This record gives sequence, C-alpha cells and structure tokens, in this order.
Amino acid sequence: MATTSYKKNYRCVPSLEQFYSQGSAFAVSSDGSFLACGCDDKIKIVDSSNSSIIKTLEGDSERVTALTLSPNDKFLFSASSSRLITVWDLSTSKPLRQWKGHEGSLRAMACDASGGILATAGEDRLVRVWDVDGGFCTHNFKGHEQVVTSVLFHPNQLWLFSGSDDGKVRVWHLVSRKCIAVFDKHFSTVTSLALSEDGWTLLSGGRDKAWFKFPFFLI
Repeated sequence: MATTSYKKNYRCVPSLEQFYSQGSAFAVSSDGSFLACGCDDKIKIVDSSNSSIIKTLEGDSERVTALTLSPNDKFLFSASSSRLITVWDLSTSKPLRQWKGHEGSLRAMACDASGGILATAGEDRLVRVWDVDGGFCTHNFKGHEQVVTSVLFHPNQLWLFSGSDDGKVRVWHLVSRKCIAVFDKHFSTVTSLALSEDGWTLLSGGRDKAWFKFPFFLI
C-alpha cells in the first residue's frame, strides 16, 4: 500500500491583518484603489483589491476619530481623541503639520476641491474651517445644538454643509460667514451627506432610517 508523505515546513505567505476598529473613521481614495482606516490609535492604508495593508501610520496614542483625503489623494488628514489634527504626506508616511482643532473630540472632516481648505466638526458643536498650509482657523460656525457629525463642501459654490445629532442640516456661506439655510426633516442624528452629480441636490441620511433630498432652490 502506497504511503503519502506531507511537508513538515511551510513558507508563510501574506496574510490579512486587522485594519479597522468598529466605529472608527475611514476614507476612500478618489479612484477607489485604497482606503485609509482607523484602527485604534493607528491608521492603516489598505489596498481595496485584496484587503492587504500597504502601510501603517503611527498616531498619537489616542483613538482615531476622523479621516479625510485631499482631492488628489496625496495627503491624508486625521484627528484623534487628543483633538490633534494631523496632515500626512502619503508618499513618505510622515506628518507635515499638526495643530489642536476643537474643545472636544473631532467627529468629521472634509477637504475642499482645491485641497487647501479643511473643514472640521466636533463634540463642541462647532464647525471650523482651516487654512491647511498655515494651520489657522478662517471660519468658526456656531448654530448646531448638539454634536456635529458630518461636513461636506460644495465643489462649485462657496457653501459648506454640516449635519448634527440635533437632526438638522445647516448650509453655511463661506463669504458671508452666515448660515443661509437649515433643513430639519430628520428626527435623529444626521450620519451622512452627499451631493448629486450635477451639484444641485443635497442628500442626507440619518439614524432615523430616513434619507432626504434638498434641492437648492429651497435656499
């Protein structure tokens, strides 16, 4: 009777590692080729085709709470429970600059189409806009009654949108520095904001399991 022999030594092949912590922030590149994911106090850059980790960015020992990418995907903006905002150069995996942004943890970030302006929102109920190169605040918007959970720039208009635990979506004008519209259709936290392809309809989703469309002729 023939016997079968088995290998006793095996070569390790690449294995998938944990790259995301439940409830942490994440951001997707413009072409969908990679993701930036919060994994406790680290940021994992993940190949979306096979879930392998391309690189790991070491944070500041505090849990990552918000992430967003620049339009050209060359820079990553992150925030942690320490309230520190960091700009990362993804080509070198090094931080370019850092500054403290809010009085509470940051919950959302967005970069404008030019890549030079960053919007942040947090548990202090504020929405702030920053000059990325200088690291200084250009706008400080107050109006939400609870934690601000989402922010979004309009690509062609000088508008910034924000959603909150108070169920409201606010539209801020970057020149007049005023809130020019408030949409209050949600009964719970606004969790996400998006724009239609033509840029003239805002879509919002919330924990109330509802989504709404807001045409801008309402402004």
